[in-house]
Amino acid sequence: MIAWLDAALPPLDPALGFILLLAAGAGFGVARLFDRPRSRPVPEPHRYADAHGDVTEPLMADRSNVEWTDATWTPIRAKHKATGKVGWHCTHATPGCVHCYAEGMNKRLGTGLPFKPGHADEVELFLDEQMLLAPLRWKKPRMIFVCSMTDLFADFVPDEWIDRVFAVMALTPHHTYQVLTKRSARMRAYLTGTPARLGSIIFLNALRLQPPGVDAEQWRRAEDRPFPLPNVWLGVSAEDQRRADERIPDLLATPAAIRFVSAEPLLGPIDFRNHRVCSECENTPFKLFKNDPLCPEPMPLWSDQQCPLHWWPSDGCDVTLRSGIDWIIVGGESGREARPMHPDWARQIRDQCAAAGTAFFFKQWGEFAPLASFTDPAATHEGLPEQDRAAVYRVGKKRAGRLLDGVQHDAMPEGRR
Repeated sequence: MIAWLDAALPPLDPALGFILLLAAGAGFGVARLFDRPRSRPVPEPHRYADAHGDVTEPLMADRSNVEWTDATWTPIRAKHKATGKVGWHCTHATPGCVHCYAEGMNKRLGTGLPFKPGHADEVELFLDEQMLLAPLRWKKPRMIFVCSMTDLFADFVPDEWIDRVFAVMALTPHHTYQVLTKRSARMRAYLTGTPARLGSIIFLNALRLQPPGVDAEQWRRAEDRPFPLPNVWLGVSAEDQRRADERIPDLLATPAAIRFVSAEPLLGPIDFRNHRVCSECENTPFKLFKNDPLCPEPMPLWSDQQCPLHWWPSDGCDVTLRSGIDWIIVGGESGREARPMHPDWARQIRDQCAAAGTAFFFKQWGEFAPLASFTDPAATHEGLPEQDRAAVYRVGKKRAGRLLDGVQHDAMPEGRR
């Protein structure tokens, strides 16, 4: 730069030249000062897959593109001990976990590890305090999907962490929370066995934090505590009949304001009609069978309790049972290795919901679309079992859409806030 000045300019007075040199240096320094933020690499904000891996969004997920929720919230995190990378942790439970969206996102943008039991020792789990308290900062009411990147009731989550998650939910009654799990037995055990301890924790935090809209006094005495929490919905995932029969009885036996089932990815037909509760006292049958061919409704057989008012009525038909499920979500699997959902499986659940008065939400077809509604000659049968090739085409999630027989099903339970 100085050589160029010497060649281009006439001779200067030494004093004036010194002043110009200082000015040039100062200007260069100012330019470097303003350029500094741009010269440093800007860190990419933490992003992660929302429900079912179809979208990504900031870690503080106060919004969501998932059709059945407004936001996602995962305060349970994991840190890779060797690399220091922060992400999430979970373990596969059943076939519905094989192509887990959260696992794929964690391998790309989190700890880098798959969700396999053998990797549990490689991560350090922690409760993210900033994320835990995020709903207290969200003033606008939201529908919030809890622990979308893991399972709140997994065996690696301590009860004390679950306590704190439920305390935040109790202290933010303006939000509605959707808790979805595959570990239904632990959910049932936790919510039927810890009300006293949990109520005390909520009371102490209500006194300390004094969140708006919460009266700490209602949590002081056990008899005044609003259990089950009116703003918390509890649900289980069920990808096929076996998993539905394993998890739904636990769900029905768990106190909840709203109970729901996510049949996504739907990998087989499911008959929900045997999962009912007594319409009079809401006791929950664990098994149903036809006692009398003349009786149009199945009779309840209780595993560890009886309904004293409606057990074995004299005329054989006085027991009326209703669906214990308030909401069912159905969706097909997306991604390169997606497994197809037969259209009849979704139709059968839709019709069962209509007959039972249960809200039905059809989220997506996933990777495959029904032949009747998609006749694009470019579509293929790639990856389809032979028996399903007359029913659906592989067309991709976006093109497959979310219309079931030409109708968009967005029903929510009556308790939606």
